[in-house]
Amino acid sequence: MKRILSIFIILPFVLSCNGQEKSGAKSLADGALQLENFDFNTNISTLLSENTKSKEYSGYYQVKSEMIEVDTISDGEFIGSEKPVRVEYRQRSFSTRDVLANFDDFEFNAINFVTNMDGKLMLINAVAGETNKDKTENFVSKLNKKYGNSKKTKGEFVGQNFDIYTWQLKDRIIKYNLVFDDEKSTLKIGGDKNPHYKAYLFIIKKEFQNEIFGKVSSGDFVYLE
Repeated sequence: MKRILSIFIILPFVLSCNGQEKSGAKSLADGALQLENFDFNTNISTLLSENTKSKEYSGYYQVKSEMIEVDTISDGEFIGSEKPVRVEYRQRSFSTRDVLANFDDFEFNAINFVTNMDGKLMLINAVAGETNKDKTENFVSKLNKKYGNSKKTKGEFVGQNFDIYTWQLKDRIIKYNLVFDDEKSTLKIGGDKNPHYKAYLFIIKKEFQNEIFGKVSSGDFVYLE
């Protein structure tokens, strides 16, 4: 009898470990984050582990050559009595040499997160620093086959229009935005400017959509619509 009970005690632990492996929940220091089927129950401390905290700058994490800033955001309703409502983890720079996230076989060079004050992940954003329309068509086609046809709309930021592809899933919303960067505001040293497309992938946990849309709008989140 004791032996049978031991089997049932061990089994949930094994299943839990397998679930974590499938979700891709590991520190960014150990490899690119797998976004497809990502488990939103993952702790932010798993993704940005203690050993990724910057030794030089307080409030920053360092992953590969990239710096991720931590910023607690308040509601700002009443001056002097603001209430903290979320924490944003924003990557401040990126290199196309670094791959911080994957969705299927598509690579992304930057990663941003938003949690609520309880530390629950509400939003993940990944950015591909350089892409093109062919890659976008392939990406959209793959997601259409997996999740059903996307809803295509237009977004706008500082007078620039861009395409938005949206998939409504049971527990999450996926948005893929294709934005043209003319590099007019980019400082280039020792080289010509290279106008190109960027891809912004947003994965929002559906139960938090009212706390995200229309409220999270800084850094790479300016393209979230």
